[in-house]
Amino acid sequence: MKKVLLTAMALLTIASTSVFGMYGKGNAWINFLTDGNQFRARMDQLGFVLGNGTIKGTFGFKADRGYLGAILDANNNGTTTTTDFKPTLSAGIGYTSDVIGVGVGYNFTYINENLQVHTPVLTLNALNNSIRFVAPIQVAVTDKLGGATGAKYTGVAFNDIQFRYYTGIDAFNAVRLFVYYRNNSKEYTATGIKEVSEAFGIQARFFFLNTQVGDVNINPYIRVEYHTALKGATRKQYTAEAEVLGIPDTLKQSDIYDVSPYEFSIRPVLSLAANSDYVSLYFEPSLGYTLAGSKTKVAANQEMSHALTWGAYAELYITPVKDLEWYFEMDVNGNVTGQTAAKANENLAPVYFETSTGITWYLPAL
Repeated sequence: MKKVLLTAMALLTIASTSVFGMYGKGNAWINFLTDGNQFRARMDQLGFVLGNGTIKGTFGFKADRGYLGAILDANNNGTTTTTDFKPTLSAGIGYTSDVIGVGVGYNFTYINENLQVHTPVLTLNALNNSIRFVAPIQVAVTDKLGGATGAKYTGVAFNDIQFRYYTGIDAFNAVRLFVYYRNNSKEYTATGIKEVSEAFGIQARFFFLNTQVGDVNINPYIRVEYHTALKGATRKQYTAEAEVLGIPDTLKQSDIYDVSPYEFSIRPVLSLAANSDYVSLYFEPSLGYTLAGSKTKVAANQEMSHALTWGAYAELYITPVKDLEWYFEMDVNGNVTGQTAAKANENLAPVYFETSTGITWYLPAL
């Protein structure tokens, strides 16, 4: 049973580590306390984790914003040219043991000369890593938004607070909970105008029937999520620097909407994993349904849209020797993001594709 539990935890970790490696603004910090000593170099990230089994540290960067993974980018505003540092810079330190682990981290993301994002991170593990929690909190503050004097901006976002529990029971082997939140406010001192945009979301993933069929590990899960705009029309976009259109702070959401913009989706996912001495494969096909809608006070009826969502995700690991690994990731999906208040697919290409590749060099303990 212990071997099955450890195998399942490893597969679930593989399925989540690639998005924000060393470590970006998202929830990848949840893997910091379990990541082994390593140096990682991929298309959009570079960094390392080093420790002695009890104390560990990390440093690196992730190209969260740069075009094609750019590190430095020239920015010309018509009169002057500046060089912007694009990646998210991350550093952290942690303590690990079988009973409890705790880590603290910090991310810095340069948006422009007037706006930067600071992200302190707290991560906790317990009971031999079967319980995991991470809370990255993004903060962005400026009194010169867009270079305009007297344009104040404050942004706070949780992207994402995450909790995981690995049960050790194959019939229901894991649960993950994600909480998202964003609050962006703009104030113009010359006019006294202040507007606010606020959004909230929650996601749950329930893993069950962890089964070995021949040489393939099968672990399906159900993904359910809900997002809504608490103030304004924009749901999702959980970043502190999101300069989205808000509503005057003198108004309530109910003054404008009978039904606030929302999005609900449910997606069954089948995860398949197989490995040999030199090659490991992970596949994740999915098919689901998304409902998005809203109703303003002046609208006669509620606007609703229904969309079929699909995805095909894959990871390939090639390990010619035990300490060196080549990695390839591919994601193809229907790109249903619901960027507007009611349309779940508006102004988007019908197919979204992304890929990444790189190496990981696993290092000995210090």
